[in-house]
Amino acid sequence: MMNEVVSNILGNLATFAPIIFLFYLANLSERGRTAENPGRGKELGIVCYTLVVIGYAGSFLLGLLIHLAGLFMNGPAGASIRQSMQQELQMPLPGVSGILNQLDEVGLGIWLPSLIAMLVLIFPIRKGIAKIIPIDPVKRTHALSLSMSMLVFIQFFVTLGVGLATLSELPGQPTGNGVLASLWSQDILLFILGLIGVGWLSRRTLPESLSRLGLVKPSGRQLLAGLGIGIGLMSGALALEFAAGLLGLTADPHVEELTQKMLGPLFTSIPGILTLGLAAAIGEETIFRGALQPRFGLIFTTLLFALVHANYGFSIATVIVFLVGLCLAFVRNYINTTVSMVVHATYNIGLGVLTLFMP
Repeated sequence: MMNEVVSNILGNLATFAPIIFLFYLANLSERGRTAENPGRGKELGIVCYTLVVIGYAGSFLLGLLIHLAGLFMNGPAGASIRQSMQQELQMPLPGVSGILNQLDEVGLGIWLPSLIAMLVLIFPIRKGIAKIIPIDPVKRTHALSLSMSMLVFIQFFVTLGVGLATLSELPGQPTGNGVLASLWSQDILLFILGLIGVGWLSRRTLPESLSRLGLVKPSGRQLLAGLGIGIGLMSGALALEFAAGLLGLTADPHVEELTQKMLGPLFTSIPGILTLGLAAAIGEETIFRGALQPRFGLIFTTLLFALVHANYGFSIATVIVFLVGLCLAFVRNYINTTVSMVVHATYNIGLGVLTLFMP
């Protein structure tokens, strides 16, 4: 059990530490940079961009190799290899073909977003994107944010490529402590990423960074509004699920199986349910509504928020997450990020309590 807790924390550190470091570099390169002195920090900017390109070039090549291997294996030349795999794995041919088809899609889901991630570092391309979303194409931090957002697409498309059915059937079930450690470490790191991303420790003080993220002390009235909106969103989501069922749009069983596999232990205890609400509210709201929304706008930020919940695939659950994200975006715009955290926590905890007492 302890090994699972430690490995989950270390895994999240290995994932987020390089990204946090890149944003620290990008912000350092922006320190003291003005319209009159646009070249300030150029060397650090070059180092940052170079590291990003190296990382994405590696994933591009890996994805391309996987994609080409999948195309080859599904072509006529791969027929004998498929037969050999069928005999070696003792699986029927349709099963082998299914795995190879997934291989093809997984590769595409890696190399295409990786290519886009490198292309958006080119200023003229970024200048065109700035006509659609409110980024400043000149700022290196905005360029890095746009490039890093492609990681969400890689995660989503690889998940779809492998298939929710395949993922839900993988052996192994996480323990409650393992899931708690994974979620809290992930969302604490997301909170730190949000702070570093907007310039803490490099070009903004902590109060300035919190203000930029929209993390301010809420009034009592705002807290009550957040609780009310959260309960309303929960009711609306349940009503939408019910209406979808009446229309024959039943929930994907693989979505439920995978969600249960990933988060199941949290739904069986009060600490687990509180983690579902509080950890997600702190980490996800800091990144999506606090850091990204002022630069990416409501729609693109909400799309990223929906896609990061890759375990839902393309399902009614994804639509609900998108709509909830859109409501959270309006709360951020018209009130602040702190209240959007309250809304998010209320929504998640409310659904968790219902699941615990009304399975």
